[in-house]
Amino acid sequence: MFSAGGALPPEAGYLAGMRELTKRYNVLLIYDEVMVFRLNYGGLQSHFGVKPDITILGKIIGGGFPIGALGGRREIMNQFSPSHSHPVFHSGTFSGNNMSLTAGLVALKCTISPP
Repeated sequence: MFSAGGALPPEAGYLAGMRELTKRYNVLLIYDEVMVFRLNYGGLQSHFGVKPDITILGKIIGGGFPIGALGGRREIMNQFSPSHSHPVFHSGTFSGNNMSLTAGLVALKCTISPP
């Protein structure tokens, strides 16, 4: 699984230990899946079975075009909604960029079921 960009697998129990610590101290566990996602659609979380609070993804989801994304638990993501009582503002140069989103959709479709 770990061959892109020199990624090294975590030591046994490391991610589970981090999950335990983040719950104990009430802090977020964030996975940067920019490199590992290209090897496995589920990234680290599906391979090791430890789910983060937030996941960050890069241009692989845009078929190589410039884009980034984050996702996470509903109660966290709801804070980005303008209807939230204290919304978190988020914007980006390529937010909702049609070319990047279309390229990503085509790349995923071709990878899942080649034409």
